[in-house]
Amino acid sequence: MATAVALIVAGGSGSRFGSAVPKQFLPLEGRPLLAHTLERFLGSEAVDRVVLVLPREGFETALSVMAPYLEGRRVEAVAGGATRQDSVWEGLLRAAGDGDPLVAVHDGARPLVSPALIADVVAAAEAEPEGGAIAAVPVVETLKRISEDGLVEDTVDRERFYRAQTPQCFRLSLLERAFAAARGAGFVGTDESALVERLGAPVRVVAGSEHNLKVTSAEDLARVELYLKTERR
Repeated sequence: MATAVALIVAGGSGSRFGSAVPKQFLPLEGRPLLAHTLERFLGSEAVDRVVLVLPREGFETALSVMAPYLEGRRVEAVAGGATRQDSVWEGLLRAAGDGDPLVAVHDGARPLVSPALIADVVAAAEAEPEGGAIAAVPVVETLKRISEDGLVEDTVDRERFYRAQTPQCFRLSLLERAFAAARGAGFVGTDESALVERLGAPVRVVAGSEHNLKVTSAEDLARVELYLKTERR
């Protein structure tokens, strides 16, 4: 089975969530949300070890919150940067090991990722030695292109449009080249795939899941709680 270093990115402040506590540390079924995400990766046979990226501001506090879930586990916690891209880079610096490992980058605020999806993405990335793989789901809603003043210009064919998720998995050396090229061009991407795509490397899509949602609102958190209760039945 293909294996990877998991890089869980949880370095944000959660300001968009509207909570005094960063969303990744909000209680969810008696544990921080981030602890659920971590458990999914530690439960996957496709994961060798985990690099957990925590907020740089208040790093020690964040580390103390997560400490009960790290002890004796194959997890290394590091401080992130000012942006998500900076935080991933800080994690990549710690992901290096023997050879050129696969690195599976995942949003800490996606706590419902399944170990099976993790394994599928890692396996697909190994099968694309010059590129990598990402989880994604097809767009099912009708897409409209609108003008600057909010009027519909036309309807977009949604057939080949997908919503990107994480994990996103690539060789460490490819990620290093992609990040270096982005820095040189002043490019900031919303995910790792965007940086790799700029190099012309192939990125394969693996079927994601609607359950693998990213918590960005109180409504999302409520949905995650409901899904967790359903999983236990």
